[in-house]
Amino acid sequence: MATVQKIRYSDCDPQGIAFNGNYTRYWDDALTDWLWEAGFTGEHLGVGAEMVTARIEIDFRSSARLGDTVVTTAEVERIGNTSMTVAVTTRRQGDDEVICEGREVIVFVDPDTFRPVPVPDPIREQLG
Repeated sequence: MATVQKIRYSDCDPQGIAFNGNYTRYWDDALTDWLWEAGFTGEHLGVGAEMVTARIEIDFRSSARLGDTVVTTAEVERIGNTSMTVAVTTRRQGDDEVICEGREVIVFVDPDTFRPVPVPDPIREQLG
């Protein structure tokens, strides 16, 4: 699953490139699309748990500019007891140049207490 986003004027900083902080939003959109495509939608993802981001690590390789279209992909790198590490890459559409890449650690939590819970079996089975 890939999420495609057009770089708009509001995405850019005074240098005319996509502001680095926006990539966390692009990544969040991509992770949401990826989970929805896998059928994890609705209240508590349909599995009785919520996800919270524990860590994001981004390495910037290039810059996206106004008018560029970027494509972000996500794939499971590792599933632990209560967390999942997802490798994420954003590329420029057209020349396929890597704009940024890295990983996001997601922790599964109880929706009421926000305390960590084991990775739900459907997540483990479908995405693992």
